[in-house]
Amino acid sequence: MLSASAAPLKLPMLIKKMPARVESLHELLTFIRTEAKKKGFSDEMLGRIELVAEEALVNVFVHGYAEKSGQVEVHCLVEDDPALTIEIHDQGIDFNPLSLSDPDVSTDLTGRKIGGMGVFFIRKMTDQVLYRRENNSNILTLTFRNRQNQNRRDLND
Repeated sequence: MLSASAAPLKLPMLIKKMPARVESLHELLTFIRTEAKKKGFSDEMLGRIELVAEEALVNVFVHGYAEKSGQVEVHCLVEDDPALTIEIHDQGIDFNPLSLSDPDVSTDLTGRKIGGMGVFFIRKMTDQVLYRRENNSNILTLTFRNRQNQNRRDLND
């Protein structure tokens, strides 16, 4: 898993723009799942992709727009076989989630600070996660490699 600042992607993307509210979550996740299914991801990976996207989107809804309303855009890179690259754009509070340090998972649950696990899971469950701030927007890029599809492609070469 990599995490760093990312340069803007200049490839064709499908875009879904909605109000940054929990009520938009189902439709945004359906959009992401549809694009992931087109790329042949397994049911297990579809669940993983949805979990990561849900965590990232809910963070935008709850923290990015805590004091104002706004929009969120989900971009899915079209030409990225056998991977799926998702960009989540928002104009909420300027915040790089990758600046958070990993929580100490070795300590007892009762002794841990509340919060921070979501970003930890995002880092652990993606093949690559990047952040950049561009034109007053937070842009979180999540990449999932379709190893099942890649293995098929390798066998056919």
